[in-house]
Amino acid sequence: MFDLTGQPEVIRPAYWFMAIFATAGIGLVCLSWFAIKKRWRCRRSLPIFTAAWIGGCGYGFATDIRNVADIRAAVESGNIEKTEGCLSYFRPGSPTGTKTTAGNEEWAVNGLVFSYGAGEVRPGFHRVSTGAGPIRANTRVRVSFVESPAFGRREIVKLEVASHACPMARSVEMFKQP
Repeated sequence: MFDLTGQPEVIRPAYWFMAIFATAGIGLVCLSWFAIKKRWRCRRSLPIFTAAWIGGCGYGFATDIRNVADIRAAVESGNIEKTEGCLSYFRPGSPTGTKTTAGNEEWAVNGLVFSYGAGEVRPGFHRVSTGAGPIRANTRVRVSFVESPAFGRREIVKLEVASHACPMARSVEMFKQP
């Protein structure tokens, strides 16, 4: 159903997402230069904010690029963990992105918890059930995953599902803790 193990070259950072923040940084640099040149009142604080923005974005970009490279290397070398079975609980995710992980879809199989959200930009599977995703409370899953070294989460790189193959797992309401 979902398989990145056969094509690890598609596991790459979301450069388009990074471009949004880089464009904002370029805009801040231009605005800072203009503020200094025109002697605006914010000419001292705006360059400091701009430097912090660029530094924070640079750190975030480097972390994300390294994380994705580590995940791709793990997939290419076959260093993938696998588990399968019926879900012990299931919490549907919000069909739109949320500002926190409270809206993430979350489920557990064999004591391993998997959590992902529709609004997240990540290298693995993240299609929630309320947004046409395949996982439901009565789904049997076979999941292959890699532990994300930078973020400590499980990135799903291969997912096979059998719908209606298990008894209904314990359901947890959206935005509630399991």
